[in-house]
Amino acid sequence: MTHPFRERGAHPFPVWICYLVIAAGMGILLWFEIGKPTLSADPVLQPIITMTLTRAVGAAVFLCILLWRGYRVLNPLRKPFFRSLAFSLPAWLVVINNAPILSLAWGDAVLTYTAPAYFLWFGAECLAIGLFEEFAFRGVILLSLAETRRATRFDLFRCILLTSAVFGAVHLANLLAGAGVGAVIRQIGYSFLIGAMCAVVLYRTANLWLCVLLHAVYDFAGDLVPSLGGGTWWDTPTVVFTVLLAVAVTVYFVVALWRMKPETLDRIYVSVSYTHLRAHETK
Repeated sequence: MTHPFRERGAHPFPVWICYLVIAAGMGILLWFEIGKPTLSADPVLQPIITMTLTRAVGAAVFLCILLWRGYRVLNPLRKPFFRSLAFSLPAWLVVINNAPILSLAWGDAVLTYTAPAYFLWFGAECLAIGLFEEFAFRGVILLSLAETRRATRFDLFRCILLTSAVFGAVHLANLLAGAGVGAVIRQIGYSFLIGAMCAVVLYRTANLWLCVLLHAVYDFAGDLVPSLGGGTWWDTPTVVFTVLLAVAVTVYFVVALWRMKPETLDRIYVSVSYTHLRAHETK
């Protein structure tokens, strides 16, 4: 059935390339799952390298889908770049604050593995996760949902709430990997909030790369000590400041989303305009 708003030529990227990349990606992932290749003799680097490569494969698959869908969010220097960067500054405060700065300074947290290879691979892992999850959840799922469901500001809110809830819920899978219930619940909570924050950034800037970098830096800052060190990284001053910052930034992005006009998203889509959506709703 033809989509009522889809026009010919809306998919400029050849679909056969998407199929080829998806098939290749599935083959690689099956090789990792069944063959369980040893990529490093170092027990710390082995899971980091595996995660980096598998998430990079997933990112490639969703990048192809993004290109096929024709969503215009992949220009890293899209104008007005500096205005978009300024809009996202509160989000950068959130992701940088995720680092255990005070705990490291006071010696409550320590880094055990400090060789450059560890930092490089860990950074690559965080970037690959950011690429995969932002391409998938913000790039494909959110934009696909909002493509025909953005006639009002409430529609924009609903799309963000739904996709962020799904993004948080997929982390339930970590229970199967042996994670504790409390840790998974916390992860679901902050994944929902980070996902919603990145969604607003994408709505306002039409620059998916900002979301990728925000996500990658957030993971790098928050997982550095657990992955390459140990100790206590959530001291009382950090918790208090984080809560206050979270409340302030939440208000900032909710107000920004409420003030945004739905037709602003027309610059993302090739053939589905706000005018078409409003006309379709009034029939």
